[in-house]
Amino acid sequence: MTRASLLAVSPALAGSAWDDIRPSAFGTRTIEDGAAIVAFQAPYRAEDQRAVPLTAEAAFKDGRKIKSITFIVDENPMPVAAAFRFADKRDRAALSIDIRLDHASPVRVVVEASDDALYMIEKFVKASGAGVCAAPPVGDPVLAAATMGQMKLTDFTGSDSAAGATRFHRSAQLDIRHPQLTGMQKNQITLLYTPLRFVSTVEVRQGDETIFELESSMTLSENPRIAFDYQINGAALIKVTAKDTSNTVWTKEFPAGSNS
Repeated sequence: MTRASLLAVSPALAGSAWDDIRPSAFGTRTIEDGAAIVAFQAPYRAEDQRAVPLTAEAAFKDGRKIKSITFIVDENPMPVAAAFRFADKRDRAALSIDIRLDHASPVRVVVEASDDALYMIEKFVKASGAGVCAAPPVGDPVLAAATMGQMKLTDFTGSDSAAGATRFHRSAQLDIRHPQLTGMQKNQITLLYTPLRFVSTVEVRQGDETIFELESSMTLSENPRIAFDYQINGAALIKVTAKDTSNTVWTKEFPAGSNS
């Protein structure tokens, strides 16, 4: 499975979304029940369809490693919200993102193991409305353009964590300023559609090691939030490189284990 194939998914058709998504993203590969592999949290009903939190924690206890974790929202125009790949092939990983929910939809997490086995878990998230992907961005568009690409990394490792976990295992959150334009939003003055523009890739490295590579879509919420865990490797810096569909690239370095 390539990352390109994961995101090259046509808009879902009503009533047959997963039937269309599955072969585009995973071909004919078998997908097994992931209940014993993945702990997945999603709200029963979205409080704010512009930013619906999804959290997945995956682990293998049989020696296999995690190659990728993919978040899918069946009824969104771009169903594959985010595909994370782990170069170090970890045996466990925790991730959290915010997604747009255009309509009530099944939401899925698919975990790929180092032996290429696939495991899936899903939840149905209810919505109070529809058409969020066509809603104009929140806030001042001039300010959004001026701050686009600004990044913040927050360390969330609790001071009350076990000593070993605090020393070697960290939890962090990356926030990226970006309006995540869907191509379906109208300029309220010109009434013309605003061109599609969203964060397409993110790479997070700790020194010379890759923590994760992400391919994403406009299904990620405005100002994407990406929470993740990683193992301390002694490097002084964490380097984040983000690119959007206009081929604009932003890079920033953060001191490892600090809030910046």
